[in-house]
Amino acid sequence: MPWKYEESGDRKHKRGWNEPTPGFVEVDGEIVGKCPTTITTGKAEELLNSGIPYRPPRWPHAYPERIYNIHEGQLYRATPTDPGVSYHGFPEHPARAQKLPRELKKQILASAAATDYQAEIERCLSGK
Repeated sequence: MPWKYEESGDRKHKRGWNEPTPGFVEVDGEIVGKCPTTITTGKAEELLNSGIPYRPPRWPHAYPERIYNIHEGQLYRATPTDPGVSYHGFPEHPARAQKLPRELKKQILASAAATDYQAEIERCLSGK
């Protein structure tokens, strides 16, 4: 089933970013990933549907808990907005990426190896 991209209804995702590059801002003490203005809805759906689905052990649903992908050197994470139908994606902060399960990191690194951004993704996942 192809996943749909859905804008986040959360106001913290709607404000404070109008840049052609991904980045992070602090909102109410929380680090929030901001997508570049250059990612269209079509591109977001392409990334969702070509990404790495992650279902943790004991995840009871057929749809992934998260979907990861790489776009222009940045690791992105998508989480369900309408479970089983749509997701909202955003840049993954390196501090959080470093805590991902080993098997998921291996899949992400294998995906990165097919791009020009392998070194950036290795740094993101290792914290170096």
